[in-house]
Amino acid sequence: MRSTKKVIQLTIVQKYLILLLGALNFKPLRGKTWLQKEMFLLSRNIENLRDEIYFEPHHYGPYSELLDQELENLEILGIVELNDKIKLTDVGRKVYTHLVSKLSPDELELIREIRSELDDLTEEELLALIYFSYPKMTKESRVLDRILKNREKIAVKLYLKEKVSLAKAAEIAGKSLSEFIKYLKRQGIKIPLSY
Repeated sequence: MRSTKKVIQLTIVQKYLILLLGALNFKPLRGKTWLQKEMFLLSRNIENLRDEIYFEPHHYGPYSELLDQELENLEILGIVELNDKIKLTDVGRKVYTHLVSKLSPDELELIREIRSELDDLTEEELLALIYFSYPKMTKESRVLDRILKNREKIAVKLYLKEKVSLAKAAEIAGKSLSEFIKYLKRQGIKIPLSY
């Protein structure tokens, strides 16, 4: 008797997209902005992914048209479900389990780390973190002015959420470390002695 299992050939981008979506116990991803930024960071750290995907400056920072296409392809294959959030279907969860079994522990940890660090950020916080880490990706941004206007407040939020160091928060705020510390003190925010 022949097996009726379908064999799906996934691209490298599709594989990492599935791995990203399954990384935190299948928690749905908040939307395409988070998907684009998290995959951008993954591509900066995983060479074989970086070789397959290109990101360019766009309306909300780094954007890959290929990533959007691959997401649609996965939806057509019944692996991903797109609503207001992005999540794996039951089929997608099985594919994820198979992919994880072939992944190195270091890559899996990196994927989980990126998800856990960025998933709970507001859109403004997410964009500020990416924009001030990768300024070349802001060239086409429609929201850069808003981010710049609120950069001090955003930097404080990122620091208080322990998403960035004090030095990185100062950079996001557009201040020297000593200026940022003074700013925090004026806001009544205590700074640990060892910063």
